[in-house]
Amino acid sequence: MMKTEEYCFVCGKSNPKGLKVLFNHGNGKALAEVILEDEYQGYSGIIHGGIISALIDEACVYAANSLGFNTVTAELKIRFKNPLAPQEKILVEAQAKHIKSKLIEAKAWIKKTNGSLIAEAETKLIIKEKTNDSKIL
Repeated sequence: MMKTEEYCFVCGKSNPKGLKVLFNHGNGKALAEVILEDEYQGYSGIIHGGIISALIDEACVYAANSLGFNTVTAELKIRFKNPLAPQEKILVEAQAKHIKSKLIEAKAWIKKTNGSLIAEAETKLIIKEKTNDSKIL
């Protein structure tokens, strides 16, 4: 995976303002359980859509990179379905497929533990380089 200096907003352990999300990833899939704190609200009692978007983007990159490539997001289409309150446990999931020599497509979604859908997305990721880091989930 490309170097982040452990300062990535979503997954970096050294970013004091980051989310510090740990993704399990492999075979073109990524999965994380997350509980978001109050400081990530937009409107009172609702997690900001930008935070939800960042989680989805990160999940797609982890899924794509688990296929053995370093990628960057080229396109991200998100559909928000339901609001998310702080302190609710959510599941962030993504699946990626290598489509062309320099393109990976991924789908992602965020659900509450009761199964209700918070958001879903489709992404296109550009392959920057091949790695030997493909992982098995």
